[in-house]
Amino acid sequence: MLKTAPRDFGAVGTIVLGADSVSPVPGPAHFSAQLRLNGVECIDGLQRLRIIGEAMESCQMDLLEESVFRIDVFTETERARARRLHDRADQFVNDRTAQDRLLSCPNITRLMDANWERGSFNPLRGVSSGPHAIQYTMAEVTMALACISGDGPDLAHAASTSEGLEAIWNEQGSDAYRALFHVGMEPVGIVRAIEARRAARDALTALPLSRSTRGHGRLLQYAPELIHWAACRILPREELHDPTSDFPWDELIRSEVGTAAIAAAEQLVERYRRLEPGQHMYCMKAPLLALWRQLVH
Repeated sequence: MLKTAPRDFGAVGTIVLGADSVSPVPGPAHFSAQLRLNGVECIDGLQRLRIIGEAMESCQMDLLEESVFRIDVFTETERARARRLHDRADQFVNDRTAQDRLLSCPNITRLMDANWERGSFNPLRGVSSGPHAIQYTMAEVTMALACISGDGPDLAHAASTSEGLEAIWNEQGSDAYRALFHVGMEPVGIVRAIEARRAARDALTALPLSRSTRGHGRLLQYAPELIHWAACRILPREELHDPTSDFPWDELIRSEVGTAAIAAAEQLVERYRRLEPGQHMYCMKAPLLALWRQLVH
């Protein structure tokens, strides 16, 4: 930041110093352009000071002349208080994640401001809209779009874990991200995708527990997003975000997606049994992308 945006260097972080005393260096007409700090300690911002020092050592004075720094200096009782609070602050730091940076995506911000008719959408973590309004979370939106996008199960696989979601969100210029979040997105398309995934999920949940806890049936337990993706193949993904589409979305989602999910589950479990006839660690094998690709081709 010091090199690329020197004036922003001090906008997102403060150098915090403690001092025994602070006094002005006398200047002309009772004006002081400098302060003298005695007994200085660095309470916070040592890395920033090192960056400044490295710039001085490499004679990058033009960067420093253009830079803006913010420095807080505490003395007496406030010095001890600042030291105590900064020592504790690390316990409460909430590290920024890829999800927090989604607001920099114009397609996401446009979606937030769009007309959702019912409910709302906010990509940030921990957002709650109360007991009555519908709030679509970023994770559910991503997983739903992934289940109805792509020629293969790769996107659904990537969105099936928290690590995969973060990876998608972290690369806003990647093909995977742009396949899900693009200029053509509309709330109606996202709602369709979410309802379709929910229908497939509910159908799998309604199956007897024995279907997903025995032998190769554990594919349903350890790779449900594969089944969701397969069930959503019956929907015309190219019309997903088209408000004028005459495809009977609501009717087909209610009546057909659940049935498609059961059929896909039976077919994929049988393929899994033929492909890997022996018993093995299903919890490790079933979630593998390589297996998903083999099962759907």
